Amino acid sequence: MFHFAAAAHAADPFASIQERQNQFRQETQLDQLRRDQQMSDLRQQQDHARVQQQLDSARNQQSENLRPEPRGNTVQQPDVNRLQLDLNRLQNEQQLKRLQAEQRILQLEKQPASAQRARQTGALSREQQIERLQQRQKLDDIEEDLRQFRGK
Repeated sequence: MFHFAAAAHAADPFASIQERQNQFRQETQLDQLRRDQQMSDLRQQQDHARVQQQLDSARNQQSENLRPEPRGNTVQQPDVNRLQLDLNRLQNEQQLKRLQAEQRILQLEKQPASAQRARQTGALSREQQIERLQQRQKLDDIEEDLRQFRGK
């Protein structure tokens, strides 16, 4: 049975074209995965810079207001420190996920074009989307905590 399939494949004049198209499609998938990762990295850097600026502003506000305001809307140093640690932890986690994703992409590139490689690439893409949403939620939580501490 295998010999018949191989002979039919060899007899098909379009087989090499179809293989090249499949290879090209899968390479394009990996390129798109890398581009998505790069765009996500850029957005994350911008988001982290914005939140870091908010934390720095809260830290500066606290140092300028040595006496707490009666309204109680100043951020306390332990709160700022905890949020800074949360942000640093998130950045480290994102860096690790980035390196792991790049390693998986490199492994996928080493595989010959196949249905299995296409499935693995699709799975990696879905996993990255889920991870980005989870990381985005963590960053949103940090920002929300900061807003609550500031009384806004």
